[in-house]
Amino acid sequence: MSTPKNAVRSISTSEKAFRRAAAADLIEFFYPVHYEIGTALEDVVRADRLSRQQAATLWLIRSQGGPDARMRRKDIELNLRRWFEVTNAAVSKSLRALMRPPLALIAITEDPHSGREKVVALTPKGRAFLDSAAARATNLLAELIEKAPPDILDHAITYFTHLTGAFENFQHRDRLRLVRSDREIKDQY
Repeated sequence: MSTPKNAVRSISTSEKAFRRAAAADLIEFFYPVHYEIGTALEDVVRADRLSRQQAATLWLIRSQGGPDARMRRKDIELNLRRWFEVTNAAVSKSLRALMRPPLALIAITEDPHSGREKVVALTPKGRAFLDSAAARATNLLAELIEKAPPDILDHAITYFTHLTGAFENFQHRDRLRLVRSDREIKDQY
C-alpha cells in the first residue's frame, strides 16, 4: 500500500513546523551560550594575558590551522574583521603583540607559495599555551555539565556536530549571496 501524496506533504509540513518551533526555542539560548558561557570560556583561554581578539586568533589557528597549526594571515584577518569589526591595522597590531616577547606565541613568515602572502603559525610556546588553555577550559566546561546525564551529553555532541556541519555547508553554499547582500545593505545607507 502506498502513502498518499497529501500524507507525505502533511508529514513534511509538520516536520517543518517542528523545526521552526525548535529553532525559535534554540535562539533563546543565543545570549546565554554565546555571551555568558562563551565569554567565560574565552576568559579562561585569555588567562589575563591576552585580549579577546588575541585569544580568538590563537584558537582560530588551533581549530583551522591543521596539524601544522598555521594559517594564511589573510584568512585570520578576514575572520577577525568579521567577528570584532576591527581594521587591518588593529589586526596587524594584535598579531605583532602575539609574535613579540614576552608573548612570542606565533611566528609570521612568508608563504612559500606566494611572496606576497604571510603565514601565521603557533610557536612551541604558543602550542603549550593553548594546550594549557584548552585544559583549563575543559575543566570549566566539565564543572558546568557535571550534573547533566550522559545521554544528554551524547545528544549535545551530536547536535553540535550537525549544527556546525550544516553551518559550514551553508557558508560555502551561500557565501556569494551573503557578500552580495552585504553590498546591497551598504548601498541602502
